[in-house]
Amino acid sequence: MLFHSLVFFYFFITVYTVSCLLSTLSNRLRASSWIFRVNKIFLLGASYYFYAHWDARFLALIIISTLVDFLTGSWIYHTENKKSRKIFLSLSLVVNLGILGFFKYFNFFIESANLALSNLNFTMDHLNVILPIGISFYTFQSMSYSLDIYFKKLKPTRDLIDFAFYVSFFPQLVAGPIVRASYFLPQLLRPTKFSVESFIIGLQVFLYGLFLKVVIADNVGAIIDPIFENPEGYDSLAVWVAVIGYSVQIFCDFCGYSEMAIGAAHSLGYILPTNFRTPYLATDLFDFWRRWHISLTSWLRDYLYIPLGGNRKGLARTCIGAFITMLLGGLWHGANWTFVLWGIFHGMGLMINRIMAFFLKGRIALNPFLTLCKWAATYLFVCFGWVLFRSENLDTAMQIYEKLLLVEPNALNWAFLSLENLFFLPFIIILHLWLYITKQDRLTFKPGTFTSHLYIALMISMIFIFAPIDHKGFIYFQF
Repeated sequence: MLFHSLVFFYFFITVYTVSCLLSTLSNRLRASSWIFRVNKIFLLGASYYFYAHWDARFLALIIISTLVDFLTGSWIYHTENKKSRKIFLSLSLVVNLGILGFFKYFNFFIESANLALSNLNFTMDHLNVILPIGISFYTFQSMSYSLDIYFKKLKPTRDLIDFAFYVSFFPQLVAGPIVRASYFLPQLLRPTKFSVESFIIGLQVFLYGLFLKVVIADNVGAIIDPIFENPEGYDSLAVWVAVIGYSVQIFCDFCGYSEMAIGAAHSLGYILPTNFRTPYLATDLFDFWRRWHISLTSWLRDYLYIPLGGNRKGLARTCIGAFITMLLGGLWHGANWTFVLWGIFHGMGLMINRIMAFFLKGRIALNPFLTLCKWAATYLFVCFGWVLFRSENLDTAMQIYEKLLLVEPNALNWAFLSLENLFFLPFIIILHLWLYITKQDRLTFKPGTFTSHLYIALMISMIFIFAPIDHKGFIYFQF
C-alpha cells in the first residue's frame, strides 16, 4: 500500500476517523484507560492490515521478531548473570539477523559462492526467496530494543500490545525512520490528543513529502532512468546530468517517504524523528552521514561504530571502525556487489576524511572559499558513490564512470541542457538554502494562518498538475 495511492487515502481516512473518535471518548469518559487501550489495539490491527495488504504471509516475520525481542528484552533485564544476559541477547540477534540474512542475502551468497567455485564445476541451486518489504527496517528497530536493554539504556515494557505497536506502527513500518523504543514507547503511556492544529501540521508535512516524491523525484526519474539503463547510448554531458539528477531523485524520494510517514504519524498524535537534515550542504563525509538517513546512521553509530571503539581509541581504531561500519551499512542496503563496493567507497572516504582532519586540525584557517571547496568535494564524492548505488551491476557502473571521467568536448550534446532536463537543480538548491537559513527540517507554517492555507492549496495544486500519471514505487522499498 503506497502512500501516494488512492487505496492509502481511503485507509488513512478510515483509521484517522476511528482513532480520533476513540481518543475523544478516552479523554471524556471515566473508562478512559480502557478506551485508550482499545485505540492502541485498533491502530496495531490497522498496521498489520497495512502490511498484509502487500503480502499477508510475511506478517508472521514481524510477529516473530516482536515476540522474540519482547521476551528476550524482559529476560535480559531480569537476569543479573552476565553469561545469561549475553545468551539472551545472542538469541535476539540470531533470530533477527537470521531472518534478515535468509530472505535478503541467501541467494546473494549462493551466487557469490558459485562464482568463486566456478573453476571446480560445482554449483549450488538458488531458492525462490521473496524479499519481504521493509524487513531491513523493522528487524533493526525491533533488535535495538534488546540492545538498549542489554546496555542498560532502557527498561523493558510489560505491555506486549505497546511493544507490538511500536514495532509495526504503519507510517514507519516499511521504510523508516527507524525509531528507538526509548523515543516511542513513552508516547504510548498517555492518551493521544487530536486537534485541528496537529492535523494541519501533519497534513502540511505529508503534502511536503508527497510533493518531493511525485513532483520532483518521479519526474527526475523519467529523465535519468533511460540514461542509467543504457549509458553507452548517451554522451558525457547527459551522464553527468543523470548522476546529479539521481542525487536529487534519491533524496526527494526517500526524504519524501520519511516526511509522509512523519506527517501521517503526527496527525494521529505520534511524533517520529527527523530522518534528513539538508544533507547536500555537508562539508565533509562525517557531516553528510549526520544529515542523511539519520535514523540508520545513528543506529549504526550506536550499535556498531561505538562498540568497535568509536573515536576513543586512537586514529587507527577510528578509521577501521568507520570502514567496517560503512561496509556493513552498504551490505544492509542490498544483496549486490554494487552496494558492497558503495559501502567500501564511503568507508575509504571516511577514513581519508578522518586522517586529514587529524593532521590538518588547527593548521588551516577556514574561510568562505575553503568551505565552498570542502562542500563541492563532499557533494561530488557522494555523487560518484551514487553511481554504484543506482547501477544494476558493476559493468553499468564502469560504463558510467568512464563517461564521467573521459569527457569528449567535441561529442557533447549541449541541447540536452534544456530547462525541461534541468528543472530540478534550482528547486533542490533553493530548498536546501531555505531550510538552512530558517533552521527548519521541513516546509511547514503555523496552522490557521493565511500562509498555511495558501501553502496547502499550492501543494495540492502542484501535485495534481505535475505528478506523473504512472507513479513509481519508493526507491527504499527494495531495502
